[in-house]
Amino acid sequence: MLHVALRMLFGDRSKYVILVAGLAFAALLMCQQGAIFLGLLTQATGPLQNVRQPDLWVTDPSTTWVAEYRPLSDVKLARVRSVPGVEWAEPFFNAYAVVELPGNTFKRVQILGIPRTTLVGRPERMIEGTAEDLWRPDAVIVDQNSAGLMGGVQVGDVLKINDRRAVVVGLCKARRGFESNAIVYTTFDQAVRFTPTGRERISYILVKVKDGEDVGEVQRRIDALGDVAALTPGQFRERTVRFVVQQTGIGVNFGITIALGFGVGLLLSAAIFYQFTLENLRYFAVLKALGTSTRRLVGMVLLQALIVGVIGFGIGAGVAGVFTIVSRKVESDLSTYFPWPLLVGAFVATLVTIGIGSLLSIRRVVRVPAGVVFAS
Repeated sequence: MLHVALRMLFGDRSKYVILVAGLAFAALLMCQQGAIFLGLLTQATGPLQNVRQPDLWVTDPSTTWVAEYRPLSDVKLARVRSVPGVEWAEPFFNAYAVVELPGNTFKRVQILGIPRTTLVGRPERMIEGTAEDLWRPDAVIVDQNSAGLMGGVQVGDVLKINDRRAVVVGLCKARRGFESNAIVYTTFDQAVRFTPTGRERISYILVKVKDGEDVGEVQRRIDALGDVAALTPGQFRERTVRFVVQQTGIGVNFGITIALGFGVGLLLSAAIFYQFTLENLRYFAVLKALGTSTRRLVGMVLLQALIVGVIGFGIGAGVAGVFTIVSRKVESDLSTYFPWPLLVGAFVATLVTIGIGSLLSIRRVVRVPAGVVFAS
């Protein structure tokens, strides 16, 4: 009977192709839009993408996401350093400035200031120069992709950042944030000079826990200071993602698009699969007249739906995967992130779609009278 079900499915190639194409498009929408959505959420974590050394990020207790913060004072830095279990605590600067470019143009850049002595928070991957080159006067390191946005700056070029002289001493690889601004690294003191602030200048305090100490316990000790909050990188990412999803329209917009993909697949598969069943109803009637059980007939319909769903999903997910790989290879501004849970979730949604869409067909097959085969 399974062989008969497959012959029925592949016999009408035009409807088979249309059905597979519809499900492939639905799977593509769910996978691609889901990958773009997760990529945007990853971008929203800003400097958390590039700074890997600390175990804890210390910030103001009211901070809702990484891009909005209340500056901390040097006194709070000293207090955090005095907490038992802290190996080191270093200031980190994160702000924005304007770079003057040739042709009377300008570019808004993100300034990341790291401590001059330890260079904690330095770029993970250098293309030209070294992080230690930041010890030179007026030195900055520019992200390689950002250099193109800044008129193709190269090592040795002199820039003007907020009317302050800056010398490019290196190029690095860094992940840009939510707003896709160009990224410029410099020392903490230089960053403050490029972007004047008030008395409180520290954006975040980066903390490394001593070997053998429990990170959670040290985190509670820092929280006990009362006027600061310590977050692990994972907790800070979760807080940022939660803010973006709940407080912006991004979650709703992408949710609608993903739901649209599900709806398109459901309606298209239901309509075409039902029409396919109607056109093959006489064959089901013949099988019923020959004594085939209702359970076996339902199994045939579900087998046809499963095969179409798997093939359609494979095509759609494959195209979405190629899109993700290509966008990463060309280092597009359109960030994508395609983890395996998204793949599994889209696969389950596709099976649910084709399953619901086949309910009408199953109902029609179950109710078909065996005598219809003898009708004119």
